Amino acid sequence: MTAPAPPFAVHIADGVLTAPWQTGGFVVLAAGVALALLKIDEREIPRVGVLTAAFFVASQFHIPFGVISVHLLLNGLVGVILGYRAPLAIAVGLTLQTLLFAHGGWGSLGVNFAVLAVPAVLAGIGYRLLARRVSPFVGGLLMGLATAALTVLLNAAVLYFGSVDPTGLVAGVSLVAHLPVIVLEGVGVGFACRVLAKAKPEWLGVPSA
Repeated sequence: MTAPAPPFAVHIADGVLTAPWQTGGFVVLAAGVALALLKIDEREIPRVGVLTAAFFVASQFHIPFGVISVHLLLNGLVGVILGYRAPLAIAVGLTLQTLLFAHGGWGSLGVNFAVLAVPAVLAGIGYRLLARRVSPFVGGLLMGLATAALTVLLNAAVLYFGSVDPTGLVAGVSLVAHLPVIVLEGVGVGFACRVLAKAKPEWLGVPSA
């Protein structure tokens, strides 16, 4: 089994956060999944399944950063395609990553979910607002950059305010280490949206480009 993720990864490990933060994370997890399940149509399930698999696999692509490594997030693309259903894919993906690869921890699962799912839902809203004003690539690029940046900032904030480490060192290392990921996520989501706008425009909820 893969070794547990370091404390400065986006997947926060157990033992890093205080108990109130872990509890609050599970409250967000329960609320997010419950809202995402409201009035779900069975025709949406295959799309959710595809994005769950993509989100799960993305965690296996690591980027070296000095003596540590970080991995792709893909929550921007999940959010752009699934919108408010994104929490379903992220919850299942994170659970499988924790179970199979020990990425993060069970106690911090709720917080890891919140850090990834909230920006993902906002990405879905943002992309649809931009869709009629910019090209699919530019819309995806902007949402990919914004989602990754917000995810990294939220993760650093959680580590700073909720960590058992009072120095803030873990939060700082996490923030700096993920800067290259923000750029990669933006470019990747941009190209994905350009392809989907021609091949599967209904996945983006906008007319074909």
